Amino acid sequence: MSRPSQLLLILSFVGFIALGLPDAVIGVAWPELRADFGLRQDALGPLFITVTVGSVMASTATGVILSRIGIGELLAFSCALTAVALFGYSIAPSWIVLVSLGLLTGFGAGAIDAAINTHAATRYSARLVNVLHAFYGVGAAAGPALMTAVLATGRSWQLGYRIIVAIEIVLAVAFILSRRQWPPPVVSYEEHARPAKLLETLRLGKVQLSLLVFLVYTGCESAAGAWVFSLLHEARDIPTASAGAAVTLYWGGLFASRLGYAFLPANAEPDSIVKLCMIAALLGVVTLLLSLHPLADTAAIALMGFAAGPIFPCLIAATPARVGPRHTANTVGLQISMGAMGLAALPAVCGLVAARWGLELIPLVLCVGWAVLIVAYFALRRAQLAPAL
Repeated sequence: MSRPSQLLLILSFVGFIALGLPDAVIGVAWPELRADFGLRQDALGPLFITVTVGSVMASTATGVILSRIGIGELLAFSCALTAVALFGYSIAPSWIVLVSLGLLTGFGAGAIDAAINTHAATRYSARLVNVLHAFYGVGAAAGPALMTAVLATGRSWQLGYRIIVAIEIVLAVAFILSRRQWPPPVVSYEEHARPAKLLETLRLGKVQLSLLVFLVYTGCESAAGAWVFSLLHEARDIPTASAGAAVTLYWGGLFASRLGYAFLPANAEPDSIVKLCMIAALLGVVTLLLSLHPLADTAAIALMGFAAGPIFPCLIAATPARVGPRHTANTVGLQISMGAMGLAALPAVCGLVAARWGLELIPLVLCVGWAVLIVAYFALRRAQLAPAL
């Protein structure tokens, strides 16, 4: 690999770390942030919604944007936009202003995600792409660890966000300096099969099941990351440092299992791995629900993250075999969109449940979510036996 290619690969890894940093930090910051603004537990839902809307907008527009500017310029702009939005979080005079800034945060994150994936899909091997996605977990683990360290020293949550702002600015500078190194995106189409229309794809039962699987999975993953800190710290009186460490272990486990999957034997069956991971995640949530001991809670949260890690990449990788070449592009796009909705929906539901019945019911919501996911996935596997169109 040439030196410029090595540089772009390193920057791609760093870009995914930057993508994870602001996504996971809100779970640790939320109790202090909620107290500062005088909010209810369910107030976090609107922020997830605005971030999701911004992300979907950016992902949809990325193809058009890349036809006018290069990947390096888009990544630089996205990091700078994220920095502006997160700095706005730290000086927002009201919760409404902060929620509105979520649109910019989501847009920046969505553009980073789509731009790096566009580059990776056309330049790197499948195993390297898996490792690339694993590095999202580095950022998702580092964010809570950073915010926990800030809060544990008696500093404000605003300082935690301002440190992330500085990191995003450094990344923006790195991307703009390397902008001439990034090759133009290459888009190719299968010539032997006419791509299906979107409504055609949506009529397939296996696609509908797949969308349900993505909605529930991403919801379970994000809801656990967003709410376990509040559960441990506010409901179970676990100290800030210990609760923050549990969240860090959750996202760290996500990273470790995705990285480890890339080194599995070539004959490892993705379907078997996904089934095993789903069952293990459910066992972790059940353990958390039982509230046996703080150490057991921490181990359960770590297991949940480790088990969840390989599921999303495996589901994405199986899409062409599941639906056939005519429906692959439509299905991948729909799955990503549905996943973004899940990222917002289930954390918001958990907030409503916590506000009305208490934080201790959040593990029960997650149990139901993982159980539904397992049933939906087994139904999807049966539907997949039908020939692709």
